[in-house]
Amino acid sequence: MTEGNPTPEVDWKPVVRGVKGTGTAEGRVLVERAILEAGGVPLRLREARRRLFLLTTSASVGRPAIVETEGGLVCVISLDDLVDVIVIVESGPTLAEVMESARRSND
Repeated sequence: MTEGNPTPEVDWKPVVRGVKGTGTAEGRVLVERAILEAGGVPLRLREARRRLFLLTTSASVGRPAIVETEGGLVCVISLDDLVDVIVIVESGPTLAEVMESARRSND
């Protein structure tokens, strides 16, 4: 838990990994909810600036942080975790698409 942040430790990564078999829209909602829960109460931008070192250190060990800005919520997350989320949530081709592509390449 980030110092001063009353949010309990939330292991959000298993939720993201479990999304792999669901539909894209459902998966997106589940991942968003898990990260928001793990990030805790959004910090105001001024507070986030003061805690930038702590936020980035926490993110690097798998604890995302949420910052509230005028433009919306921003998630501070490590690059490794971001890549994992993208790879897992990104939808691949359907079986029908794979078969159609194989048919075209055999013609």
